[in-house]
Amino acid sequence: MPGAGIVRFDIAYGKAWGSLGMGFGTRELTERAAKNPAFITVLATVSGGRMVPSPGGVLVVNAEGIVIGAVGISGDIGDNDELCAIACIEKAGLRAAPKTVE
Repeated sequence: MPGAGIVRFDIAYGKAWGSLGMGFGTRELTERAAKNPAFITVLATVSGGRMVPSPGGVLVVNAEGIVIGAVGISGDIGDNDELCAIACIEKAGLRAAPKTVE
């Protein structure tokens, strides 16, 4: 996107990476971080700083209910990033899991 900061890719990648790494979307990661800041500190350390605890990292689930990847979006506030990720996943005919996969 014209004028976007170069760190946007790293943020989006960190959101997708965190979702896959933890097995739930970054909305849930954000909620857990708010309840237990020590949790996110430990995750940041063990992941080498690759996890981004902000909404916008969403797991991609196929028709069989299997996680097949994740989408990470950065460019707006986290809530809008997450809405964009969900819309893209659903447009592809897959299921989005912004929280824990059920």
